[in-house]
Amino acid sequence: MHDPPDRTGPAHAEVAEVWPRDGRIRVTGRVVGAAPAGAGTLIARVRGAPDAELRLPAEGRDTCFEAAVPLDELAAATPEGERVWDLYLALDGQEDALRLGRHLDDVHGKKKIFTYPAQTSGGRRFEPYYTVQDNLSIVCDGEVAR
Repeated sequence: MHDPPDRTGPAHAEVAEVWPRDGRIRVTGRVVGAAPAGAGTLIARVRGAPDAELRLPAEGRDTCFEAAVPLDELAAATPEGERVWDLYLALDGQEDALRLGRHLDDVHGKKKIFTYPAQTSGGRRFEPYYTVQDNLSIVCDGEVAR
């Protein structure tokens, strides 16, 4: 007899909800393919700029997590120009951070399907979006016209 196929894919932080409002982007979900560890850290990293990183507390219970990205902190940490922040969850006591994404539903190509409202902070525009790999990121446009 054969083992059933693994439908969970690689270890990651499976996104359940994204709530962009009130000057922050709140994300909830669950850990998949890794031992749950309760609380952790949400890590936002600027793509292509390894020194630009923002670490924020994440709450957790069992396999579930919740974290929020305050846009004023993100604006202050964002280098000039248009940037993309990739999101990760680092679980307490574990070495590798898990990429935030949504992979366990039957919707592929979320980049063209899901849209979220943009918000402004620090004169910049921030908008969460799914990448072509269905991972969650935040795009930051350059200076917003006032």
